[in-house]
Amino acid sequence: MNLVMVALATAPSDEDVLALRALAGDREAEREVCQRLLPAVRAFAQRRLRPSSVDDFAHDVLLVLIEAMRAGRVDDPARLSAFALGVCRNLARDRARTDERRRNLMDRFGVTDADLAAWDSTLQVRREHLEDCYSQLRSRARQVISATFCKEDTDADIAQALSISEANVRTIRRRGLVALRDCLDKPISWVQP
Repeated sequence: MNLVMVALATAPSDEDVLALRALAGDREAEREVCQRLLPAVRAFAQRRLRPSSVDDFAHDVLLVLIEAMRAGRVDDPARLSAFALGVCRNLARDRARTDERRRNLMDRFGVTDADLAAWDSTLQVRREHLEDCYSQLRSRARQVISATFCKEDTDADIAQALSISEANVRTIRRRGLVALRDCLDKPISWVQP
């Protein structure tokens, strides 16, 4: 065998190079790995889950995969796809157990799917009410609340991003939450007389 054949046989594939970059912490490579694996993860989910659960399942799998890559739990870049499949299997098994426990509890306590649907519609109205109240907050309050509860940024990070003091961040957040609580006690703005 000549040297060119040996070099070609031992050269890492494009997927291996991408996986190595992702495992080294390259965020763009992580994004590309997720984009490449997403169709396979969705196909796995579509065969085993309700259609309404597919997107959430795929999202959860990719988050677990990224967390594992960043924590160094993926040993072999060439086996990244197999690792992702293992995550799919584990999450699907966990969800099946959770669904089984849920069904058993529903049977035990006499809760029906109609009860759950009624509760879901109530939660939907509450969510719409919260969104309406949130939209009425000042821009700075929305930024602080979003950074605190959605991005889970620290007060120092928020203060630096908004060029304000940490004490000001806490004050804006406290006042914004009070305004949200007050607004939630009133009817939704578009249904007020």
